Formats: sequence, structure tokens, C-alpha cells
Amino acid sequence: MTSVRPPVLEAEGLTKRFGGQLALDEVSIRIQAGEIRGLVGENGAGKSTLIKVLAGMYRPDAGRISVDGTPLTRTGPSPQLAFVHQDLGIADELTVAENIAFTVGFPRRGGLIDWSQVWELASSTYAKMDLDPPPPKLPAGRLSAADKALLGIVRAISRDARLAVLDEPTASLPAPEVAYLLAALRKLRESGTAILYVTHRLPELFAVADSVTILRSGRRVSDGPMSDYDVDSLVEHMLGRRTRERISAGTPPVPGRVVVTVEGLQPAGGQPVDFEIRHGEILGLVGLRGAGQDQIGRAMTGAVPTLAGTLHVDGAGFRPSDDLRARMAKGVVLLPADRQRESTGPGMSVQENLFPGPRNRSGSLINSSAERTAATALLNRYDVRPRRPEMPIDQLSGGNQQKVCVARLLSRPQKLVVLEEPTAGVDVGAKADIHDLVRDAAASGVAVLVVSSDLEEVAALCTRALIVRAGAVVDEATGHDLTEERLTVLAASSAPAGPPNPAPEGQS
Repeated sequence: MTSVRPPVLEAEGLTKRFGGQLALDEVSIRIQAGEIRGLVGENGAGKSTLIKVLAGMYRPDAGRISVDGTPLTRTGPSPQLAFVHQDLGIADELTVAENIAFTVGFPRRGGLIDWSQVWELASSTYAKMDLDPPPPKLPAGRLSAADKALLGIVRAISRDARLAVLDEPTASLPAPEVAYLLAALRKLRESGTAILYVTHRLPELFAVADSVTILRSGRRVSDGPMSDYDVDSLVEHMLGRRTRERISAGTPPVPGRVVVTVEGLQPAGGQPVDFEIRHGEILGLVGLRGAGQDQIGRAMTGAVPTLAGTLHVDGAGFRPSDDLRARMAKGVVLLPADRQRESTGPGMSVQENLFPGPRNRSGSLINSSAERTAATALLNRYDVRPRRPEMPIDQLSGGNQQKVCVARLLSRPQKLVVLEEPTAGVDVGAKADIHDLVRDAAASGVAVLVVSSDLEEVAALCTRALIVRAGAVVDEATGHDLTEERLTVLAASSAPAGPPNPAPEGQS
């Protein structure tokens, strides 16, 4: 008689409360060996709480967890479960092999590190997972973004973990590198590794996942093989309503007079660029990772040094010496892509993030009651949930944190807003809301520049897109050419004259 192997992971009836709020409501999930299961839901649906319960960071109020049929009865993570977060924690200055050895352990001989075994360990770890290894002595900082993400995954499961939980592994990857990483995940599946794949990029599920679990408001609302769903039905289950039309609909306003003129603007390490933004226009600036589009946007706001060129915004001129603060004072602002490090104040309240700066003015205390009233009004206007100004911003979901950042910028009079990856890591509902807010800002006369590697987003949101390669603007897409497919071709194939632009420090 053939015995049936138990699931690698089986969680039943997981319930978790925080005070009076029910974060998980009897959630169950089952994953077999060699299965890639997607986990999706709006920000705040319970995905992060579920992951933290599986990792042993939170003790569930009810329910049970089994790994390979053995119940987990203690707190703390199971060695058979590996967790890979968006912040990979890769040490760029160390080699590939050293990053792996810090997890597996350094082989020793006679009490000293056996470096030949360290290099061999890295190669054999990749080979065991049927993956092509990078050079083991290569510094991790020189890996491509996709290879660095893959190193994080390999390192996490190098101790013979049976299940890898991947939290938004492609959030910062351009399309070509996403395809590379997904192909590597399929190889991991073939080697028998189970994967729980958490993502907001729904098309990726159809490319790599075998099944999906959908959460809404802390409950599992649907569960089954990917063949049972399409993008529209996934969205409807996630939100409880149909919003696909709302995401891709929305006729952009007809652009009017020129309000922004960029002439010979040259960021450090880039090339001079020239372009215009018209009244009511949402201009996209796109390119592959390291192409230099982010440096152009930052140079316009004074966030990075500018070697030459001028910027005129609604009649006001800016010189290369004008810094970020000087430009902010004249209505030129930046929403950085790195929400945790640059856009929010960790440990501060939502109210303090909406109204940053000194907590007193002219020697007197701010009218905290008035500020709280204003903050509550903004939370209502920008649909930030929960509507609690005193709540630490760290406790909000990613989508609601991003809405707070957008509210801080767009609730004040602005002339030019540069948005870097404005909806990275947010769910489909929050993405639609943020797009609507950006469209409203453009319609009111704010010049908007969207710097994004999400080509689907650029095609849906922007009126026009400029293609950047090696720090230069090399092509333009408008009208019927403004599609994800066309942008992908242009970004990958357009090549200007001149030297390549190196990736910003810390990127690869």
C-alpha cells in the first residue's frame, strides 16, 4: 500500500488578534512538496501577519501548524521553513560564498576556516538546487539585482529547508530580470522545494504558481489551482468588487501649455537631457535598472548633484547649485522609491509623517488639536486606513503608508512632483487609488513626472513616456505606442551614442 506523504506545510484555523482587531480569522493553508503557491490580498488583508505567525514571530491565538506532518509546538521559526524578505540582508562587500557560509556555517580544518571548502560549498549549494552558480569569490555587490535576489533565496534554504516563503521577491526588479528569477524558481520547484510566493504583481502568479490562496480582511476568501482564475477574478476576490476597469481606464487630460522645461540637464555620471512637461500631462521616465532615469528625476529635484543645465518650472528657473530644500520651497518635490528609508519616519505617528518638521513654531507649541483635525481630514480624503492619526506609521500596510506619503505631497500647493515607483509593493486596490490621486493632481495643474520600472503602470497612468538608456533620453512613446509591450522593446533595444551610465552606488 502506497503511503501518502503529508503536506510540507499545513496550517489550520490560524487566528490572531491585536487588541480588539482581528488580523487573522481562522486562516488555513496547505502546501505540498514541489508546489509554488501564491499568497495575495490587499495591503492589510493579513498576509504579513500570516507570515509572522509561520515564522514564530507571533503566537497564534488559535489554530495549529504542522511541517511534514509534525506539529510545531514551540515558538520561534522551524529550521525547515525559510523566509526571504524584500530587504535581503545581503552583505555586498562579502563574496557570494561568504554570504552563504554565514548561514550554513564556515567549514573548518584544524580550527581555521577552510577556504577551499567555502568556495566549494557555495557551488554545491547552487548545484543541489539545480541552479547555475555565480563565481563563488565574486563580491555580492557586483551581482545583478536578480542574481542578488536569488542569492538571498539560496542562502535561506541552504540548510535543507523544505519551504521557502518569498515576500515580494521581484518588487525592485525590471521585467527581464523578473523572467530570469521566475525561471530559477521553477527549477527550485522541480528539485522538490515548496514555495509560498507573496506578490502584488498578479501576472507573475500565472507565470510561476501552481495554486493560490487569497486573503481579504484577515480571512481566506478563495483557494485553488491557478487554472481556476484569471486576473479579473483574482482582483474581485481580493477586493470584493470589480476594479480592473478602474485601474486601466481613466482618460488622461489633454495636455496644455508647457509648464516644465529641462535644458541640457546633466546629473553626475549621466548625459545632458532635454524635454518638456505640459499642463495636465503625466510624463513617464522609464528604462532598465541602472539606465539612469532615476538620476534624471532626482537631479530635477536637487536630490543629486547636477553638473550642468537648467530647469524652468512655471516660469521659475533653477540652477545646478539649487539644492533639494531650495527647490521644495518653490514647489518642486520628490517622492522617493525607498519608502522605509527616505519617505517615512519610522517610529513616528501618521500625523507626524503628514506634518513633518519641528514640533514647535516661533517658540510656541503647535496646536496639536488643530493638527490632529487636519490629519484626520487628510486620512479621510486620501482613504488611509485605519483613520488613526496617532497610530505609528510602521503599523500601517505598505499601501496605506504610501497613501500617507502621497497625501503629504499632494495636499500642499506643488508645481512639479517627481514620483519614483509610486505604487511599488502596494496592492491592486491601493494602486488604483494612488493612480486616481495622481490623475487629479495633474488635472489641477501640477506637473507630474513618474519614474518607474513598472511598465504596465506607466502604460496605464502616463500620457507620454520617455525612454532612457545609458543616462540619455533615446526614444518616446505616445498614443497607441504607449503599451507595456512597446515600452519593453524600446527600453531593451534603444541605444544612444556615448558612454554607458553606471548604476548608482549600491545598485548593480
